Amino acid sequence: MSDHAISVGRLLLSAPFVIGGWHALRDPGALPQAASAIGLPRPELLTGIAAVAMLAGGIGVASGFAPVVGGAVLVASLAGTTAVVHSFWRYPDPTAQAAHRQAFVANCGLFGAVLVATVQAKLLQERSSATTQN
Repeated sequence: MSDHAISVGRLLLSAPFVIGGWHALRDPGALPQAASAIGLPRPELLTGIAAVAMLAGGIGVASGFAPVVGGAVLVASLAGTTAVVHSFWRYPDPTAQAAHRQAFVANCGLFGAVLVATVQAKLLQERSSATTQN
């Protein structure tokens, strides 16, 4: 695959994280209240940490400067967010349950895409390192 296609793919994959992280930092809106409602301690702090993780991880992947570290941060962030925030089975209201189920499935897809991109970046780093050592 061409380097251009990989670069475009990294940018597209990172966009929701960079935009979402930036937005959550600037205006967390109802996110801390939602975190509090599901019993998370220090919801403002956790919301800020999640926003920074999304922003930093997204920039790391998008820039290609730190795709493995950025991808690992995004994978960890997605795992926590998906399991805790979008646990659709906990919502008795069918509308809320459907919305969280959709977010859960979408996050699972993003999780898979970030995982593939991270492993691919790691393999490219290892090949590049092996080539320069020979």
